[in-house]
Amino acid sequence: MSINRLVAGLAATTMCVATLTGCSHSEKSDSSANAPSSTSSQQGCIKNFDPSKDYFADKATFRDARDITVSYHKSYKVVTLKHPSNTAKKPVQYVLVQCGAPQPKLNGDLAKAQKITIPTTKVALGSTTLPMKFQMLGKLDSVAGMVNVDRVGNADTRQALKDHKVASFAAGDNATEINTEKLAALRPDLFIFNLVSGSDNTSKIDKIKEMGIPVVAEPNFLESTPLGRAEWIKYDSLFVNAERTANQKYDEIAEKYHATAKRAATVTTRPTVLHGSQYKGVWYIKPNENYAIQFLRDAGGEYVFKDLHGVASRKMDTEAIIKKAHDADFWIDGPEKSSIPQILKADPRLKSLKALDNGNVWDATLRADPKHGNDYWQTGVVRPDLVLADLTAILHPELDADHQFYFYRKATAK
Repeated sequence: MSINRLVAGLAATTMCVATLTGCSHSEKSDSSANAPSSTSSQQGCIKNFDPSKDYFADKATFRDARDITVSYHKSYKVVTLKHPSNTAKKPVQYVLVQCGAPQPKLNGDLAKAQKITIPTTKVALGSTTLPMKFQMLGKLDSVAGMVNVDRVGNADTRQALKDHKVASFAAGDNATEINTEKLAALRPDLFIFNLVSGSDNTSKIDKIKEMGIPVVAEPNFLESTPLGRAEWIKYDSLFVNAERTANQKYDEIAEKYHATAKRAATVTTRPTVLHGSQYKGVWYIKPNENYAIQFLRDAGGEYVFKDLHGVASRKMDTEAIIKKAHDADFWIDGPEKSSIPQILKADPRLKSLKALDNGNVWDATLRADPKHGNDYWQTGVVRPDLVLADLTAILHPELDADHQFYFYRKATAK
């Protein structure tokens, strides 16, 4: 099992950064956006400000994502993140001001909030899940750089980035560590990140802020449902005024997801499922409220650790796993790219698992690549409908006999 099993559920594969070019500045600027400047003529900027006009015809609302809200105020938006990181104790707010509009007069804590001029057009993206979102929004043409384009697992998105001549600014050829000097050289007008506290790039966030680059968090990994995580495409749309497209794309994904879940809800038997595998002899078992377990429920499965509640994964030894899950019908997200003999060679005790004995062991490595990473942690976050379709076909093949698997593969018998 790779270390991705421990952190990818929280932060996907966190180290790609991209950039979009435009007329935004940080909250340190006190000048009005309609003051004479080269940016005022750029697309999206207001030329003759009218305080009575609503400049945001298309608006986003969040129904599945629980950690974010947005309110519209004619020429600016107020975005609130309830938990901007996995360690944050207070919410954070951002004020997004339409280019060409004067800075709004704000009171209280909002007066101290970071202000960002929109639409941003030179955004640095701090996660490999983000390029696909901007591609879906039709905004890839604005992306100028990423920490390492080759770490984008989706081949179509990776090629699109190369076609747009997106530059990598990693510390090395195959690195995922941010080179802050290269990032600063791109002069981004926004940096979006969703790093888990303690990861390699976390310490660089303060330095990026010191460079005068506006920084915002995208903690979609804290959402407890697959659709909640996916709905954060609307968050990204707020910075580029692409709410109409975001609403449309998300509605299509949610409709497909619900249609699959509705079919799975008709089954009369729900097979039991063990989820996860061990890392260096320790199993990290997800609680019943975790988004990955929601996938299993919606696919018509019964989680063997459904009585385990909370937020963080629990450490368990193999003996505890065998005792609880020895009779489980399926083992989902087991050892990566393993065969049954390899699993047994690594730990012969697992022979007592019914799922292994019957060959019902599956992992999401069908789109994994040693060079580019596993697209499951990228596309799978943005397209939970595809993940659910795979899981439903695993647990209930009778519902879709012709299903073509997108992410999941079955452990081989030899």
